[in-house]
Amino acid sequence: MRQRVARGEGLLASYDAGALAERLVRAGGSASSARSAAGRVVRHAFARDGEVAWGERVFAGLGIGAWAHGALGELDPSPALAVAERVPAEDGTVRLLLRARDGALVESVLIPGPARTTLCISSQVGCARACSFCETGRLGLERQLSAGEIVDQVRLARAEWAALGGEPALSNIVFMGMGEPFDNLGEVLRAIRLLTDARAFGFAPSRVTVSTVGVADKLPAFFAGARAELAVSLNAPDDARRRAIMPVNARFSMAALREAIERSMPQGRRVLFEYVLFDGFNDAPEDADLLAAYVRGLRCRVNVIPCNPGPDPRLRPPSPERLEAFVARLSSHEITTLVRRPRGRDVGGACGQLAGARRLLVLQTPDVG
Repeated sequence: MRQRVARGEGLLASYDAGALAERLVRAGGSASSARSAAGRVVRHAFARDGEVAWGERVFAGLGIGAWAHGALGELDPSPALAVAERVPAEDGTVRLLLRARDGALVESVLIPGPARTTLCISSQVGCARACSFCETGRLGLERQLSAGEIVDQVRLARAEWAALGGEPALSNIVFMGMGEPFDNLGEVLRAIRLLTDARAFGFAPSRVTVSTVGVADKLPAFFAGARAELAVSLNAPDDARRRAIMPVNARFSMAALREAIERSMPQGRRVLFEYVLFDGFNDAPEDADLLAAYVRGLRCRVNVIPCNPGPDPRLRPPSPERLEAFVARLSSHEITTLVRRPRGRDVGGACGQLAGARRLLVLQTPDVG
C-alpha cells in the first residue's frame, strides 16, 4: 500500500498566500514584507498557464528581497501530477487520468455546458466510505492528496481545456471526484483558499462546491474555513435505506445530519442535496414526500441524479416515467428541484464511475504526456 498521507510540504501549490507568508516570516521577514512577497509569488505562479519561471533572478525581478530567496527556492513550482490519459466523451466531456509522482492515479472530469465549464476534482486516492453505488469506494483509501495535488488538477485541466480551444472557459470547480473531501478537510480548505485567491486562480467562492456523504461533525470546520458551497449526498428518504447504501449513516443519522446543518450553516448560505435515483429503491412518489419533509425549512436545492452503472448491478436507473413522476411530486411540495443528467457516462466519467476498470490498464502502461 502506498503512503496514506501525501507529502506536499515541498510543493509551491500546497501553499495558499497565508501559509506562504507564514513560511517567509519564519525565514526572517516581517509580517508585512512576507505578505507582500507571498502575494507576488502566487500571482506570478498561478495567474496564467505554462511553465513557471523560478529562481533567485525571478524573485529579484518580482521585487522580493534576498532574505526570502532561500525559503522560496526550496519550493517546487512544477505540477506534482502528469496527464496519463485523456478521454473525450461524445457529449464533449473530457475525463483526465492523472499520475502522481509516487505512481498514484487520480481522476478529474471537464464538463462543458452552454454557459459554463465545470471541473470535477478529487480529494483522495480512493475512498474509505464504501458507498455501494460508487466505483471509487471499491478501491478503499490508498492515501490523501496534498493541497498541491488538488490544485494541480485545476492547473492541468485549465491548460488542457485551453489547448483544446474549449469554450466556455473553466469557471466552476466541484469536489465530487474520487474521495470524501471532509476526510481530508485541511488540505481541501488550503486548496480552496488558493483557488479562490483573486491574485491566483480567481474562482468565485460561489462557484466552488464541496460534496460530502454527510460527515456531520466536520460541518463547523468547513463553514469556518471556506466560503465555498456545500453539497450533501443524501440518496435515500429514511435511515434504513440510506444505511443500506451509505455506511456513513450508521454513525450520523439523517436527523443528526440535518441538525448539524441547521446549527452550523451561516446565515444566507444554502445547501445542495444530491439525491441519486435508483429504480424501485428510492424513487416512489411516497419517497419524494419523505424527502420533501426532510429538507423542508432548510435553504436548499435538491439535485435529482439518475444513477449510472456502478459496482452493484441491483442499483439501476429508473425509467424516464418514474424519474419524471418523482421530480413532479417533489416539486409539488415547492422544493427547488433540478435533474442532473449524466455526462461522460460512455468514458466512465459520470457520477459514481470514477476509478473504474480502465485505470487497471493504465497502471500497466507507461506515461503518455
